[in-house]
Amino acid sequence: MKKTIITHVIRKPGKTMTVLCQLAGMLVFGLCIGIGVAIPSAVAEEQSEHSMHDMSDMKDMDGMDGMEHMDHSKHMQSMAKRGAYTSSSMYYVVPDVKLVDENGKTVSMRELTDGQSPVMLNFIFTTCTTICPVMTSTFHQVQEKLGKNRKELRMVSISIDPENDTPNKLKEYAAKNMAGTQWTFLTGSLENSLAVQKAFGAFAGEKMNHKPVTFIKAKGSDNQWVRMEGLAEAGQILNEYDKLAMNK
Repeated sequence: MKKTIITHVIRKPGKTMTVLCQLAGMLVFGLCIGIGVAIPSAVAEEQSEHSMHDMSDMKDMDGMDGMEHMDHSKHMQSMAKRGAYTSSSMYYVVPDVKLVDENGKTVSMRELTDGQSPVMLNFIFTTCTTICPVMTSTFHQVQEKLGKNRKELRMVSISIDPENDTPNKLKEYAAKNMAGTQWTFLTGSLENSLAVQKAFGAFAGEKMNHKPVTFIKAKGSDNQWVRMEGLAEAGQILNEYDKLAMNK
């Protein structure tokens, strides 16, 4: 009887322990699930909040980038087509106006382009960060490729932002781009700068609409120029220059 009772007593707690363990396991499992759900939910909520902030920041940045892109849209289009250009023979009457070079010397546009030497001309401004540095770099490459023959050529870069491009700024710009003595940078009054731009069909309303154009005139020519529209490369400009020299 004692064994039976003991056995009975032992079995009863065993079942009870089993039940308790099962209940405890269920409770722990439930708690784990609850914790498991709660933690990811909190993380997800935090991530969502951060994502919203990030998206908000990105929208603000996109808005700024968009503004910048709109300001330079025409320039960027030209940059994307570097090396692509069209050339045409044009007649331009250079206005009889005075401009000022990088040394502060007054220069007559007609005398500078009088036909005594071949002329290569473009329009730039020193604070431009897109096409102007490319155009200036291209002119530098042209002078390097010409070597000693560069002395026969008059290279001219005219500022379309004369109110900001003082002679001193042009002198710094010329030095930065290692311009030779045959290369002249011009500024002056806004009125005279506009007169030259309009005479060459290069006036675009305001500087952010500025288009890359290179003008070449052969020695001995009065008003006939080759107009190259687009970001032509140094080799392409020299090809047009050589063609003019051969036809003279």
